[in-house]
Amino acid sequence: MATTLMNSSSNTQRTITIGYGPGYAKSDVWNTLKSKLIIPTEIVSITAAQRYNPALILLDHHLVREMDHAKWVEEFPDAIFLCTDSMGLDADLILTNTLPYRQTCKLLEMACYQWVLKSEKTERANLRDTSFRYLNKLADISISLSSEDDLMTLLRKILNEGQNIACCDAASLFLIDEINDHERDLVFKLTQNDSMEFPFEELRFPLDESSIAGYVAHTDTELNISDAYQLPQDVPYKFNRSFDQKTGYRTKSILAIPLANKQNEVIGVLQFINRKKARSLKVSDEKSAFAYTLPFDSDINILLRALASQAGIAIENTILQNDIKALFEGFVNASVSAIEQRDPTTSGHSFRVADLCVDLAGSVSASNLTRMRHVHFTDPEVRELKYAALLHDFGKVGVRESVLVKEKKLTAGSLESIQYRIWLAQEKLRTIALRKQLEMYRAGNAVESELSLINAQAEADIKLLNEFFATIVEANEPSILKEDNKEMLDKISGYNFEALDDDLQIITEDEFNLLSIKKGSLSPSERKEIESHVVHTQSFLNHIPWTKEFKNVPTIAGAHHEKLDGSGYPYGMTADQIPLPSKIMTVCDIFDALTASDRPYKPAMGLEKALDILRIESKQGYLDSDLVQIFIDAKVYKCIENTVYSSANSAGGTSNHPCAHDLHEHN
Repeated sequence: MATTLMNSSSNTQRTITIGYGPGYAKSDVWNTLKSKLIIPTEIVSITAAQRYNPALILLDHHLVREMDHAKWVEEFPDAIFLCTDSMGLDADLILTNTLPYRQTCKLLEMACYQWVLKSEKTERANLRDTSFRYLNKLADISISLSSEDDLMTLLRKILNEGQNIACCDAASLFLIDEINDHERDLVFKLTQNDSMEFPFEELRFPLDESSIAGYVAHTDTELNISDAYQLPQDVPYKFNRSFDQKTGYRTKSILAIPLANKQNEVIGVLQFINRKKARSLKVSDEKSAFAYTLPFDSDINILLRALASQAGIAIENTILQNDIKALFEGFVNASVSAIEQRDPTTSGHSFRVADLCVDLAGSVSASNLTRMRHVHFTDPEVRELKYAALLHDFGKVGVRESVLVKEKKLTAGSLESIQYRIWLAQEKLRTIALRKQLEMYRAGNAVESELSLINAQAEADIKLLNEFFATIVEANEPSILKEDNKEMLDKISGYNFEALDDDLQIITEDEFNLLSIKKGSLSPSERKEIESHVVHTQSFLNHIPWTKEFKNVPTIAGAHHEKLDGSGYPYGMTADQIPLPSKIMTVCDIFDALTASDRPYKPAMGLEKALDILRIESKQGYLDSDLVQIFIDAKVYKCIENTVYSSANSAGGTSNHPCAHDLHEHN
């Protein structure tokens, strides 16, 4: 009989309860079948059957009269049923013990065997369902962990999922920190506890075998401890009871699993504490710890190992991703700082514009303006805009420094050359006057009045040359050219002294053209060179292998000088062609050029004047009016007010900021 009760898949014995109706009570077979494996129990009603929940039920006429066979099957779907009708026998045969003994035993044996097979099938189905659920859960966890790029959020997810799987009260995570090639620390990075709240402070301690987490990390060994207070005497590690002593908590069961990376190198430890009978139970003291906690069993441990395997790789990937992000951020910041060293007076401009752009993008997402109501920038899109803003002027590296930092209209050294020419002309005038006077003395017809006239004419010409130079000096300034200075320049350009050689020019044609610049310090060709920085920027950025989420950085940066009416550069794009992030950058770039940079033709202006210019530019169709309104209404400009970006401007000097020459006349 015992062989019929063996589980064929695991060779374990099963205990079977046989419930029989009163009609079978007098059979001698029950005394024979009584054992540790078979428990015969008389049931006189459905209530009794529900109490014992037998695996095998013998229905007699008494039980069938109470509820028909079909309803019995419906009530006990997992049971095996035998009854007078199913056995093809009269119940009186059993009542009178006239049924052959061996036939009765064989019949019951076959029924028990049938139940064993049925229960095995059910268990296998349940096991498949459980395995499928666990696999789905682990797959969901894997997807969730792999999509997280914030380290602390990832660590919290790992602990949460571990607590859900293990149904445990607390969990902690430790990471190994490589100080150098010969020294490593174990960092207590995060802990969570369902039963109590407490202040957490990250701790660091040497990586050795003296602690449970240290032992697991150092030896790459899993530890399953049923009671942390009852450790064997011969183990090298000890349980630190300081937390329990401070809080009254009682740590009992512990499962500590090493976290490994793709190279199977241990990078940390995942520690689960106090597995519970139910997640909702609170372990607040020793009594509740003993009442509610359980050891970590093998089935749960398998799942937690799988979680630890996923977690180790996810942590390594996140740390690596963050390192790469930090490296790239450092590269961008260093690149911007380096390029701005060529133009120290605008140092900090790109960082300010980036901060303004990020703030304006956030304000656009929160805006209720009709056209912007459905515009919501995602975090990657904001970062994309930030990188484009940081690098938007990188193309200045392709602009000659003499043009980039040109303070006056004339090129370096030209004014000194003009002054030398004037000094030379003045000396020639004096020499010519003296020569004329000497000839008069030699001829003996020197008349005082004529000599004085020669001196007066020479002094008048010398004075005029001084006036010419004063006009040239004033016209050389990058302020707006005065009309009288323009007339004087025409006079200087066409003026000839009869006494001087015909080939002596005070200013050359190129110098005249530069001095005639109406506003600023750049000639048309120099302005084109400044404007070319956008093309250089986009060309440079196109050489960077941007990831998918940042692929639009070159396009955004390359359009920040375009205007809605098509009057911008370098492509003359119109409103529907310009990307919204570029429109945002244009507003922020112009605002900073007005308020933070000393422009060649006027000093930086005040806030209200700058905002007025933005309003005017938007009304005239150059800037996006909604973006300008949001910029002003949300007071985006305040995001840079109390931040120190650079002290370079304090050194003085001027520069040809690209945006400064991109503005229309408002004065």
